[in-house]
Amino acid sequence: MKAKPYEKLSDVYNGLMKNVDYENWSKYILDIAEEYIEDGAMVLELAAGNCKMAELISNRYKNYIGTDISISMLKSSNHNGIKKICCDMTELPLKDKFSFVFSAFDSVNYILKQKTLSRLFKEVYLILSDDGIFSFDVSLENNSLKFLIAKTTEDFYNGYSFSRTNQYNRRNRIHYNSFIITHDSGSEAKEVHKQKIYDIKTFFKLAEEAGFYTEACYECFTFNDVNPKSERAQFVMRKIK
Repeated sequence: MKAKPYEKLSDVYNGLMKNVDYENWSKYILDIAEEYIEDGAMVLELAAGNCKMAELISNRYKNYIGTDISISMLKSSNHNGIKKICCDMTELPLKDKFSFVFSAFDSVNYILKQKTLSRLFKEVYLILSDDGIFSFDVSLENNSLKFLIAKTTEDFYNGYSFSRTNQYNRRNRIHYNSFIITHDSGSEAKEVHKQKIYDIKTFFKLAEEAGFYTEACYECFTFNDVNPKSERAQFVMRKIK
């Protein structure tokens, strides 16, 4: 059975991400936020998934909303103290103004077309306060080049076995993550996740067209400027005044 991205992966997501250091990643996001916003600020997380990061960051910022396009991922969260909204990050059904809007886990790479990426910036512009910050990370081609030859890993979690095949198509700049998820009962589901690996200049260009300027562009998990060898980038953007 072919499933939509994260429809079945949500069942094994915690196993897939078991080596992710959510605490340090959240601290990095908090370090960025605290440079610009106050404790009582409204925070919006795009592509919050299972809300693991939301649990940590909302301890500091109580006015917190987590959004995700996958209802399965949001339902997999055990944290009931966070307001959650199921929506597409490029079509935000919100009227409030937020001081800090962010996305993690290279979720922006899931936007496969430039016109849709442009719409993301326009949507965030509408709900970001005048002095607010928009921060997000992206995976760059240096990271994907390690997967020109497909690599497959296998694991087990919570009554499921699952395999993940990573492969990058350099011609169309699409990074594929293909999953086969098998329950102990024998039922099987397949998911194919696609990420667009944009040239980093595309983000600067589309953001500026939407009314943003880039306050900083770091090599992810550091406060050093991104460089030609970087595998990931962390953007910090503000509205042009």
